[in-house]
Amino acid sequence: MNGGQVAEKVVVGTLNETTKPLGIGYNPIDGGNWFDGALDELEIYNYALSAVEVAGLFTAQATFPGTPTTLVAHYSLNGDGTDETQFHNDATLDAAAFAVANRHGWGSNALSGAATADNSVALQSDYTTISFWVKPNSFPGSGEVFLLSNGGWQERWKISLPNHAKPVFTTYATSCCSDMDSGAGNELQVGVWSHLVMVHNGTEDKIFLNGVLANTKLTGGALHKTKHPLGIGYDPIDNGSFFDGAIDDVQIYNVALSDSEIADLYDAQNPSPVVSGDLVAYYAFSGNGRDETAYENHASGVNLTGDRFDKSNRAASFDGASTESTQPTPPQLNSIHTTLSFWAKPNSIPATGEVFLASFGGWQERWKVSLPDHAKPVWTTNNSGGISDMDSGAGNELQVGVWTHLVFVHDGAKDLIYMDGVQVAEKVVVGTLNNTTKVLGIGYNPIDGGNWFDGALDEVQIYKVALTASEIADLFAAQSVPPVVVDNETPGAPLNLKGEVSFTNVQLSWLPATDNVGVVAYNVYQDGAIIATTENTDYYVSGLTPLTDYVFGVSALDAEGNESLKTTLGITSGPDETPDIIPPTVPGNLAGNAASNSVLLTWEESTDNTIVAGYVILVDGVLADTVSGITLSYFVSGLDPLTLYTFEVYAFDLAGNDSAPAEVTISTTEPIDAGEPGLVAHYPFEGNANDATPYLNHGVIGGNPVFETATHPFGGQNIKFDGQQDSVLAPNAVHLISDYTTVSFWIRVDQVSADAEAYVLDFGHWDERWKISLPQHLKIVWTTSGNNVQFPLFISDMDSGDGNEMVIGFWWYVTMIHDGTSDIIYVNGQQANIKPVDTELNSTARPLCFGSNPIEGEQYFTGALDNVKIYNKALTGEEVLKLFETGVTGIEELNSALLGYIQDVFPNPATDVLTVLHSLPANQPLLLRVFDMQGRQVDQIQYSQNEVSAGQFTLNVGDYTQGMYSLNFVLGGKNLGSLKFNKH
Repeated sequence: MNGGQVAEKVVVGTLNETTKPLGIGYNPIDGGNWFDGALDELEIYNYALSAVEVAGLFTAQATFPGTPTTLVAHYSLNGDGTDETQFHNDATLDAAAFAVANRHGWGSNALSGAATADNSVALQSDYTTISFWVKPNSFPGSGEVFLLSNGGWQERWKISLPNHAKPVFTTYATSCCSDMDSGAGNELQVGVWSHLVMVHNGTEDKIFLNGVLANTKLTGGALHKTKHPLGIGYDPIDNGSFFDGAIDDVQIYNVALSDSEIADLYDAQNPSPVVSGDLVAYYAFSGNGRDETAYENHASGVNLTGDRFDKSNRAASFDGASTESTQPTPPQLNSIHTTLSFWAKPNSIPATGEVFLASFGGWQERWKVSLPDHAKPVWTTNNSGGISDMDSGAGNELQVGVWTHLVFVHDGAKDLIYMDGVQVAEKVVVGTLNNTTKVLGIGYNPIDGGNWFDGALDEVQIYKVALTASEIADLFAAQSVPPVVVDNETPGAPLNLKGEVSFTNVQLSWLPATDNVGVVAYNVYQDGAIIATTENTDYYVSGLTPLTDYVFGVSALDAEGNESLKTTLGITSGPDETPDIIPPTVPGNLAGNAASNSVLLTWEESTDNTIVAGYVILVDGVLADTVSGITLSYFVSGLDPLTLYTFEVYAFDLAGNDSAPAEVTISTTEPIDAGEPGLVAHYPFEGNANDATPYLNHGVIGGNPVFETATHPFGGQNIKFDGQQDSVLAPNAVHLISDYTTVSFWIRVDQVSADAEAYVLDFGHWDERWKISLPQHLKIVWTTSGNNVQFPLFISDMDSGDGNEMVIGFWWYVTMIHDGTSDIIYVNGQQANIKPVDTELNSTARPLCFGSNPIEGEQYFTGALDNVKIYNKALTGEEVLKLFETGVTGIEELNSALLGYIQDVFPNPATDVLTVLHSLPANQPLLLRVFDMQGRQVDQIQYSQNEVSAGQFTLNVGDYTQGMYSLNFVLGGKNLGSLKFNKH
């Protein structure tokens, strides 16, 4: 034992031979007799070693092969559980664990959640020092949570955090157990990083807080050994007591550090490390999503593919539907200037709109790079001088399937774009980039979600300075050179791929592949897409859709990135382990908002033991539609006026279980004449926020906006928002829902918003129907959310274009149109911009809001609005011009009976006298009634047959108050209809 002979017995004879197997750790003949412990360095010789040889063998194997050191474990927890000491006792992160920013604000440099490292003899010293940083998010309501444990109170030591917030050090030395907290005044603080050190030196236990001794307790003896693993953030023995917070830089020593050494350790770890060089992020995507800089802000969600040199798993892959790579907020990227460099290969160009290649703060706060449907990459920056965007210019489109090197620069004076080392575009953009707290997103829009890129990206580099043209040319040249090929031979394909199905899970296994140098990993594919890369020869796939066909594949990789052919296997998943027979609950509070020809249904979400897959809508027992499980409203059109309808909605889950239906019977209404065909809302803001149409969908004023005399051509009053919580909110109404729409209004901007954009009008927001916003560049933006056969949700935005800024202090008449094929913006009656958008607008159950963001809040508008009109149709250009010039959509909008009679109404707006030119028949008298926009009759004039025969009449309106009015023509007792005019 340990090199020395301890027993002997005379046993004469030669050993017998056997055909039985060699068993290690158990009885291979009878079974059982399992050993509880560890074995290592098992060697069998075919002769008897001498005592000297045995002693020499022990000496050789007992000698520590590494460099003697007191640091026996070091977990930086920079996105993984790597032990940075020579012992390499790496920890495994819990499935729910994730990387967070550390005490220096560096993303992915600390751990939230639990991790486990194997028991190690290196940790089993008589004395110890445990050092780590901790930031609690909360304290336990009762009891305690574990910060660290190696053997727990039962065998060795643990560090816990009770509800009194004073960390506790528990040791098992001479006897069990000794525990001690950090003492009064040494409580941890929620949201604050603290440095803790626990020491057992053979005579006492010590706790240090931020380098200072906090408490001591006499505890003699050497620590007990343990067979249990090292747990970080939880109790690894009872698998509980999970800590809510973050832990970083766990270090364990096999000696008791002195007070001065602990103070020095704190002083060394407390300041932010100084990183030299201008490169602040580098994602090479060489088999992983690691940030190759010292900041180690590693990416999550990375799928890998071949790079520009056809080396497998050397670039990031994005599927255009859901794949995205996210890096926690990296403060080191918030420099005043920047350079972003990467390689891109699109698999497709978006049919409409744009996809995001990279974003840090987006256009809203800092910068983004996007790829619109014209294939020219767009560089958008948000800086102290405002928001700017610029594309790469004609002839510089990205090509499908082709790798291109892209570099985007902001140098404080200009934005620049380079392609393949050559500058292709520049724009004068003076100012320093704004800072952001948003995450860095690659391949998608990390702020709003979506906008997924379909293609591959590689060598993403971000600099904190603006590189020069020569530096960019050199960078392109260096990265264009293929790597030196040491090995270009691909491994053999993995053989004997098998899949064992267990309900909705599959255990894949295969034989090891061969290679001329060596196989380092295997790619696992599901339906053609890589879902994992593993060093093992098996992989467990869970959570598949029940009873669904899948094709799995496995390929082998070597260190050079050579990939073998795939071995594939078709598998059908099984049923749910426990068949789901529980239906969803009934949709709650089914209600309908009725109009003459339509009803907007709304309901509260159903719940299910798994997931609600969707809802079915029936009208009078006939299927109308099926919508997704997140849709809680539905617009039913094509109904008859004044008719009772019965509507039913029921929920269903993935197992095909249907809820009982919710039912409501609603009558459609009588058609309403709003004075202009298609007009469904009109807010003239004459001292209130009332809707002047007969729909009477009045707004409620929030904050403290004021009404003032309007200085635009139509006069009257307008509403003024001060940008400080002023807004108007009108209820959702079914008459506002239509496939196409026109929104028209007067606007005066008084101040540029401090936010990236201010909300002018919003109905359903950008994600459900439409919004109108004003970015800092003052080009007003029209955003629509629609649907077509290809896209159930298609979001488009467009600004009014250069030269059509809403210059501060001036009135502008703006008209936004969605006509089913395009979004169109008019300014002062003239078309300013147009964008193809082949959709029908989505419905919404949200309210109509003026002057702020009604969903996320804030983003208040500073300025004035007046005469907001909403139509349930798309106006023509002629109608828009007439609307701008007269306040109504023109003669064509009069009631049909008046169409042939009224020749002109002027002046409109009128101040004292309104003149009407007409060709009404002179054989009957005319009664002219005047109504205000609240429907009240304010005047009437009777004209005789002789007066009618004159072909014109005048109306004295000087005593009328300012606002909109309606002239109602009754000829010989027959109501011909109405027309409107505006009184200054």
